[in-house]
Amino acid sequence: MLFKDAIDEFTNWRTFKINGTTTRGNDKDLRLFSVFLRNPHIEDITLNDVMEYLNLMKEMGWAHNSFVSKCMAYKKFFEFCNLRGWRVLNENLIPIPQKEYKIPRVATKDEYKKLLDIIPKNTDPRNVRNEAIIRLLWDTGARNGEILNLDMEDLDLVNNKALIKTEKAKTRRPLREIFWTKETSEAINKWIERRERFKRGNVLRDPNALFISIHNSGANKTRGYRFKPSGVCEMLRGYSNKAGLEKNMNAHSMRHYMGRNIIEKGGSNSDVTNILGHSCIESSMIYTMMYGKQAEKRYRKFRGA
Repeated sequence: MLFKDAIDEFTNWRTFKINGTTTRGNDKDLRLFSVFLRNPHIEDITLNDVMEYLNLMKEMGWAHNSFVSKCMAYKKFFEFCNLRGWRVLNENLIPIPQKEYKIPRVATKDEYKKLLDIIPKNTDPRNVRNEAIIRLLWDTGARNGEILNLDMEDLDLVNNKALIKTEKAKTRRPLREIFWTKETSEAINKWIERRERFKRGNVLRDPNALFISIHNSGANKTRGYRFKPSGVCEMLRGYSNKAGLEKNMNAHSMRHYMGRNIIEKGGSNSDVTNILGHSCIESSMIYTMMYGKQAEKRYRKFRGA
């Protein structure tokens, strides 16, 4: 079987088990590998082919941590092929590199305020939508994808909360509530009003989606579809540059702020786990670790020095 055809079968099977973002990422990694190998028969792919491709990407400057997801995609693909009884590479031979951990980027209140201040207060519905998204990310500490997966019926704007499907918690914590401030509810209501006005003259491809794309970008026709995480990343990067921030704000930097803030106000790792939707307390540790001046301040408080 040709590599491309096997990828099609793998992706169709994987879609019923894993969330869409992961499936699309795995599919892309496999197709790029297929292009490198010129779409061979899967029975002809060797471990040497895999290592040659990985080493080439490393030479070209791919980030170390990006190889973790790529190698997992290859491993899962060949595991699937072997389960189908096809004579292919043993998936256990594919190396999975250790992830490198770095000091997390933590957003600040000052950066958040600058970001809000830079959003034009005009009638452009994109700015109204973007402010609602930014406020939700800041107030809830939710993941980018979790916010964009919100549907209209998920919202409780009277009590400023919603029930969401936890993106990466697998089966332990499939659902959780997120909460936000009155100001954020006001921003959401403003966006819903603009969304309804847009709806009158346009087709909503994802009619239940709270946040939708409202313009077409080049050949990628996204108008009326659910707004994508890549769109939020681009939006935050643009606003960060206009606000003159030293480092770009992103959804995870706001999530890190939430985790850190909970601990600073006397919360526990269990509180972080419950609010941020982790499947275990260990996952919360990276969000609550302190560095630099914050670590020094805590040290001196406990030592009295």
